[in-house]
Amino acid sequence: MDYRLRIGDEVWYCRADSGEENAVRITMKDHVVNVRYSMVSEHQIHLMVDGTATSAFITGGEDEKMVVIEGVPYPVQNEDILTQAASKRKGPRAVPQQVTPPMPSVVVRIMVSPGDLVRKGDGVVVVMAMKMESTLTAPHDGRVRNINAAVGDKVMPGQILVDIEKEEGAATGDSGEKAVP
Repeated sequence: MDYRLRIGDEVWYCRADSGEENAVRITMKDHVVNVRYSMVSEHQIHLMVDGTATSAFITGGEDEKMVVIEGVPYPVQNEDILTQAASKRKGPRAVPQQVTPPMPSVVVRIMVSPGDLVRKGDGVVVVMAMKMESTLTAPHDGRVRNINAAVGDKVMPGQILVDIEKEEGAATGDSGEKAVP
């Protein structure tokens, strides 16, 4: 099967040919890779890529996946689906509405408190996975209603760590309060 995948800012053309069960041969340009795989959990896959073992963590929906290999995150999208969706879409592209880790992680810092005003993109929680820290950000302007994790907690993708309620005027601080920097 042929694919056009958007990985970061680049589009890669590749062909995936299934062979044996749990095996695939991937061709990109003139490079061929043989991959064997097995599911470890819902979000983790063990891979043997040309004889070298590694694990990948995968989260996301139908239109976009986040693949993390050796601590490096790769946003992967099917370019054909993106092109079709763009022609049908009338509004802005949907953004995540929850603060959730992209892979199994440990909470190392909580940067907000209940009642704080935040702006879209403000850091709210820092998590660590595979010795790499990631700052999770507010998906929209609003007020922090609840913190659902504590420093040291082990958290999983899909687990909502911070509840942020959308609030009119939150970005500008109309209530006289200042948003978290």
